[in-house]
Amino acid sequence: MVVVVVAVLITVLSGGGSHQAASTTTTTSAPTSTTTTTSPPVSVPLLVAPAHVGCPKLNGASPHYTRFSGPPPMCINPAKAYTAKMVTDAGTVTIKLLAAQNPKTVNNFVFLAGYHFYDGIAFHRVCTGFVDQAGDPTGTGSGGPGYSFNGGAPKSTSVYTAGALAMANSGSPSSDGSQFFFVVGNGGQQLSPNYSYFGQVVGGMSVVDKINQDGSSADATGGSCPPRVVHKIEAITISQS
Repeated sequence: MVVVVVAVLITVLSGGGSHQAASTTTTTSAPTSTTTTTSPPVSVPLLVAPAHVGCPKLNGASPHYTRFSGPPPMCINPAKAYTAKMVTDAGTVTIKLLAAQNPKTVNNFVFLAGYHFYDGIAFHRVCTGFVDQAGDPTGTGSGGPGYSFNGGAPKSTSVYTAGALAMANSGSPSSDGSQFFFVVGNGGQQLSPNYSYFGQVVGGMSVVDKINQDGSSADATGGSCPPRVVHKIEAITISQS
């Protein structure tokens, strides 16, 4: 029943302002013969940014915020090349950000990373052989940055190869926020083209795989995939060239 589970697997709302997060549902249930030992959600403090906060500094000197009043201003130059280094407790992942291809989503990711939004955030949904998902400050899968935006969708699912970085949402790119996922193995073959593709792992795929190995089965958890071992993002740095 993996195909059925996928319909809800990456369904995460990153609501804006005071909007309530939509609950996710699944048409499958975990087999009663299977038990999964999981850790409780890991949350980070609520740190509210000033209204209409400007662009962060790429040298890491900007404050730490986890809540914003609205989507970010355009802070990147799509003609430039951007690379993200994501330090996790399992190792470092290097990501080529696709600024020319998807400037709006890359800009959002760079903006949040520049304000240290992702520091301390856990991979809350880790489906073995499918995805590693993170980006929710509450650690529950229902949180976001305080706003949503439309990151756009790829024309086909061919972009969802191993190491692809895409936005998680509630089924439409218009509900993109802060949550993202890495595609693992052939898991992208199960996705519909609803998730904004904005980066590709170019180093540290073994770290992505390690995090995935500490996840849980989509079949056994009805698609929720709580990790057996919780891994966290320690910091993300952005370089421009």
